[in-house]
Amino acid sequence: MTVDLELPSTSAAPAAARGALEEIAHAVSADRMRDVRLLVSELVTNAVRHAEGAVVRLIVSLRSDVLRVEVHDPGFGFEVSEPPRDPLRASGWGLVLVEELADRWGVEGTPRTRVWFEMDP
Repeated sequence: MTVDLELPSTSAAPAAARGALEEIAHAVSADRMRDVRLLVSELVTNAVRHAEGAVVRLIVSLRSDVLRVEVHDPGFGFEVSEPPRDPLRASGWGLVLVEELADRWGVEGTPRTRVWFEMDP
């Protein structure tokens, strides 16, 4: 099962991305879906922030052995930095959450930025 969705770079994109996840919700545990929704929200929010008005793409593929999520934006990638040192900092926590909740994840930057994560069923 695959969800492939192009999202406008607006503040409504994270909610639209979460809504698209309903197509797979029946096949994933409630706990995992909670984590998937959170991580998709974080990654789409980051992509919109850096997309400068361009379309953001969400690809979700569910197989029997893995759930994979990819978020694409028109950027050229980035270096993953250390988590914020100040626990009261309002931003910069999205990839920390991905690191903690996903089984695997990564960033690829050519020709577009693609941030992905995978979760085992």
